[in-house]
Amino acid sequence: MLNLIRTGRLARRILPLLLLGGLLTGGTAQARPQNLQELANINKKLTESGIEYGQIPSLYRPRFDRMQDAGLSMNADDVVFVVILPDGPRIYPQKYLVWHQVINEVVDDHAYAITYSPITGGFAAYDASMGGLNLIFDAEGRLYDGNSVLIDRNSGSLWLQELGMAFDGSLLGRGMPLVPCYWTTWDPARRTFPGAKVLSRPPGRRPYGRDPYGDYRKDDTYYTNDELVYPVERVDRRFPRKTPMFCLEHQGSLIALDINYVKKKGAVNFFVGPSALVAVHDKKLDVVRVFNRQVWAEPFLFVYSGNQFIDISTRSIWDPATGVCLEGNLKGASMPQYYGSYSMWFAWASMNPETLFIPGPGEVPENLLQITPLGPDPDSMQPGAPLPGQPAGGQAAVPAGTAAAPSVPAGAMPQSLPQNRLQNVPYPGQVVSQGGQPGAQPGAAPQAPAAPAAAAPMPGQPAAAGGVPAYGISPGGYAQQPAVPPAGNTPAAAAPAAAGQTGGMPAQAGGNSSTGVGPVVPPGAALAPLPMPTAPTAAPTGRN
Repeated sequence: MLNLIRTGRLARRILPLLLLGGLLTGGTAQARPQNLQELANINKKLTESGIEYGQIPSLYRPRFDRMQDAGLSMNADDVVFVVILPDGPRIYPQKYLVWHQVINEVVDDHAYAITYSPITGGFAAYDASMGGLNLIFDAEGRLYDGNSVLIDRNSGSLWLQELGMAFDGSLLGRGMPLVPCYWTTWDPARRTFPGAKVLSRPPGRRPYGRDPYGDYRKDDTYYTNDELVYPVERVDRRFPRKTPMFCLEHQGSLIALDINYVKKKGAVNFFVGPSALVAVHDKKLDVVRVFNRQVWAEPFLFVYSGNQFIDISTRSIWDPATGVCLEGNLKGASMPQYYGSYSMWFAWASMNPETLFIPGPGEVPENLLQITPLGPDPDSMQPGAPLPGQPAGGQAAVPAGTAAAPSVPAGAMPQSLPQNRLQNVPYPGQVVSQGGQPGAQPGAAPQAPAAPAAAAPMPGQPAAAGGVPAYGISPGGYAQQPAVPPAGNTPAAAAPAAAGQTGGMPAQAGGNSSTGVGPVVPPGAALAPLPMPTAPTAAPTGRN
């Protein structure tokens, strides 16, 4: 028996609430489960926390306050969670959720689960309506890699809070799609969403002003120190254990971004396989957002210049909150946004050891992000004179490894880029016809054919033999070694491989398109039958 609660100040703080706990049973570290058997084996590796089912009551369709009323009991730097539901944004103070861990919402007869695991700093919101069945969740009491185990009242199946995936019961292998959610603080949340509903103080005598684990705003509490109360299967020391991460899946690759690193940099351009992404600090809401920076036929590079989020090719100004171009040649263009969840590094890395991470080798080097002066107005130059940096032959010099811009005749004013140039960009999951163009949409105006994609790698992206990007995606598993590059060209990272992902708000039934927690059934295998009771059954009285 391993005593999981150590002596000292942390133990004295948590002991009265969490009791003693636990034994972690066998098993070696491994990647995210690849089949139903591996998923079911999680049931043998759970940690007893000393808390029984029912001692952490979830909330079902709770009450909400108006913004001005909720503000009377909130401090500017209180941690809050924002969830975007079909009827608008809702704000959930962490000081309430830490005592309940699950909020069950129903909007237009559609269920949503707002989940929080304080031990791992895991926060995620899920679409909990499955095949017409609205699932209702509770915290079950046990843990896996420190992460809360959830149980649904409908079938008694057990779920991983961090993955939104069932690992035991009749719903084994089923996954829930993510709903857009954000981890921020009260002041930016209320300013960004002045009309949002705010979770009311729940009824009861719990000390909602006191967090049993500590305080995210203070040093040397459980949330900020390096101590683990419960064991994990795998320890990854590339980041401090409690580093807050924004986690997502993109086209089968698992990604973890150091939130504080992105906020410090302002914008981080990186590659995941052949996909060009950018993580940007939305200063208004004080969150990290991830966009696809493949604009038109090429990946743009983005930086913060002063307080403006711009691309370095056209100097257009973009909105870091929406990915929409506000001013410049690309005005009106937009980038798809990808959503994810939140977790401390130790929990995400233990459950997903094959994850890619930022800062890491997939990041675009700083020397490719320099903003050069635009130079004088070409109309003020002598006819036939080359532009600054352009050789006498008329072709602009291009740094090695970058895509060449269209040449401009000497003395001519460069033409503005058409505002509709994005209409031919295939988004993830869109069918692309021969020649690299997406299939025509009904009623859409004919578009000029885009230039074929070059085989050369984009700036900051490694290349394999033959010029193919050194990140391959193949069916059959998450972990995959990169293609062997030519001598002197080292691949940036090994990209896992799995099913594709759609941009925007995920909506795939039975699969999580943003975190890779969809059904893990191998090709040709059938999922467990989905129960369809006429009404939710009573909450189970014990564990499976």
